[in-house]
Amino acid sequence: MPISPRRDPATNSPGANLDMLTKQEALAEYDFVTGRIYPDRLTRATHAHYLPVAEQLLDLYANGIGSTRQQIHQRAAEIFEPLADCPIRRLAGLIKLLDDVSEYESDRGKKAATLRRNVFRAAAGQHPLVEVPTGIFESEQWRVKHQIATDLKLTWSQIERRLFADFIEFHPLKSFAGYNGSAALLARYNVAQVQACLYRASRMTLWAKADLKIIVRAIKLSRLMHTIRRVGEGEYQFVIDGPASTLRPTRRYGVAMAKMIPWLLTCQDWRMLAPISIGSGGQQLALQLTSHDGLSSSKLPAPDYDSEIEAELIEKWNAAPLAGWTLRRESELLFRNQKVFTPDFVATHTTGRQVHVEVLGFWTPEYLRAKVQTLIEFADHPILVLAQENKKESLEKLGMPANQAILWYKSSIPMKLLQQTLRNLSETSFSS
Repeated sequence: MPISPRRDPATNSPGANLDMLTKQEALAEYDFVTGRIYPDRLTRATHAHYLPVAEQLLDLYANGIGSTRQQIHQRAAEIFEPLADCPIRRLAGLIKLLDDVSEYESDRGKKAATLRRNVFRAAAGQHPLVEVPTGIFESEQWRVKHQIATDLKLTWSQIERRLFADFIEFHPLKSFAGYNGSAALLARYNVAQVQACLYRASRMTLWAKADLKIIVRAIKLSRLMHTIRRVGEGEYQFVIDGPASTLRPTRRYGVAMAKMIPWLLTCQDWRMLAPISIGSGGQQLALQLTSHDGLSSSKLPAPDYDSEIEAELIEKWNAAPLAGWTLRRESELLFRNQKVFTPDFVATHTTGRQVHVEVLGFWTPEYLRAKVQTLIEFADHPILVLAQENKKESLEKLGMPANQAILWYKSSIPMKLLQQTLRNLSETSFSS
């Protein structure tokens, strides 16, 4: 039986939603007595027999260059057929993860549709085609096919390969990046199942005592709306708005939340709770996870910059730095009582004066209101807010602290204006 996971056309290229599952491949158990949800997990104790089969699956892709997606999926189903404990959605999930690290050739320029019109138009006058001409049925199919191929200056085998190349099932495999062995593939499957559950999360709450900078950077890298509070000696609580909250569209934000999980798994001493909406009725079950649950990730520590805008900012700064100032990525937590704030950058003058720089990302009216309230609570810290012009009206209505400024930009932060603002700050008091 062929397995063809549904795919958004926008995510069909390698690197888009890399190693992510959709709702169609998600598999979980619901415990309505305890109110918990358990994502599908493959363990060595219970599923050791999956390892050699998964190795065959990796070999199938590695040696399947030139085979169509449909052919590979059919062979994958045959490989897993002996496994009585492998439901169809588990196989679909594994295939989706393998497809995500594969590159398939697609029909660029819609050549297949043009070829079909030409072939069908040429064959229409010869209808019906028969294998052996008899009586009034004179159109022998191989003669007609040979003539069509000659007219199109192709072989018939070339025509067959290209005739339906615009259908995803007939895309040929071009390359396969693979995984570092069958154990790595199954480990990635376990993480992907957790990620898929988070598409329906109303929020995620994290409690952490270690690796705080990595967690903050992972949250910011994913551009997630969040609040941070200190809840005990050396312990912080991160409350992250989920895709099932008021934000729209939910799919994009759900993927963003899911992407931070591999970074989180590189950290120590944390626990997580996320209410997950089940079914159309909106009933919620709890997804619980800790740093001791045995999930693993091959991710490296989170990159220094949360977005292309921030990476571009530091690149431009390094190309033409402002004399007397340094700009660096800052994940140190600023906190007052139970309130914590983590600006994106800190600009430091040679006199020791610091200006925190905050770049606004995803937002809803509620989130923006909370962000401004945070800025007000930290009004004694000079903070320069970088915001796109389409947020101007909303921010002006909410009001900003008198000693904090906003630098508006359209699509790219104007470096000269940013540096002029910092230059002014070294000479005068911070004003809006």
